[in-house]
Amino acid sequence: MSNSLAVNKFSPEREDDFETHSPVKPERNLLAAVLARAICDAFGTAHCERHVVRSARQWLFGTLTPKQEFSFSWVATHLDLDPVTLQESLRSYESHPEQIQERLALLR
Repeated sequence: MSNSLAVNKFSPEREDDFETHSPVKPERNLLAAVLARAICDAFGTAHCERHVVRSARQWLFGTLTPKQEFSFSWVATHLDLDPVTLQESLRSYESHPEQIQERLALLR
């Protein structure tokens, strides 16, 4: 491949085109990471300070505010997840902690 082709292939003008057609969206990955971190903080076995666990659980189980950016329900909706169903699933893990540990291992 010539240098001119390599330069044109990765030029800033083509970057926008690449992001439009790319199956991976960095913004979606960020939201997934935010949700995963909250779940790990709320249910993980790693030692976390109490206020971190409490804050994560408040974010996960608080009032659903889908129009508030970066709220739990806003994040879930942008990840094509139903926030109510997701909250119910997460609540069920409190009575079955071994299930959440298996699933958290998949996030690592």
